[in-house]
Amino acid sequence: MNAPSPGTLADLSDALANVVAHVGSSVAYADAHPRGDASGFAWDAHHLVTVDHAIAREGETPLLLAGGERAHATLVGRDPSTDLALLHIDATLAPLARANLDSLRVGHIVLAIGRDEDAAIGASSGVVGSLDGPWRAWRGGNVDRFVRPDLTVAATFSGGPLVDARGAIVGMNTWGLSRRTALTLPLTTIAHVVAQLQSGGRIARGYLGIASQSVRLPEAMRAALGVVATSGAIVVDVATGGPAERA
Repeated sequence: MNAPSPGTLADLSDALANVVAHVGSSVAYADAHPRGDASGFAWDAHHLVTVDHAIAREGETPLLLAGGERAHATLVGRDPSTDLALLHIDATLAPLARANLDSLRVGHIVLAIGRDEDAAIGASSGVVGSLDGPWRAWRGGNVDRFVRPDLTVAATFSGGPLVDARGAIVGMNTWGLSRRTALTLPLTTIAHVVAQLQSGGRIARGYLGIASQSVRLPEAMRAALGVVATSGAIVVDVATGGPAERA
């Protein structure tokens, strides 16, 4: 196989730099001190998506935009289980194109993009390292696709976008979905969560009104019940007036 020509590599380099510049205009630095700094990106002209773990419960969040422009954001709603917060901004940003995740494959080139406290844009390039189906995050959130980028996600990149080689959003990078590594909250999950936050400010979830704990099933009980599971759940309390009590 012939090696690529220097011109081909230079063209690729210029193309990726152009993607970073284009995406960067829609990426903000969120000065969320003392909870930690993060990035965020425009979901639409007046809403910013970022990580929940870096946003304070009350008050405004100062933002730094492209060119050092300052803006402020107020909280619309948050979902700690998927580590997503939706902010309303007092500036106008251009939302980015959205990728088709059905065409995303392991090995595709991706870029993590963020902005730092000096308003400088930063980027990290790599590939999609792992891709799988639906899963549950450690804080309980249902995520419809497992996406792990094989690249460096700096602290301020958390909340920033992961984009494909065309500059279309794949998802939001975060250190809040796993205790071991940075992952990407996929675009489809973001869209679902944002829609609920815009309509009600929170995520509506089912509630049984019970307290339970895991127990091991004795061999005799498993045989009598005809089950293969080695463990189950025992109800230890029922909340007064809750759905379980009413049922």
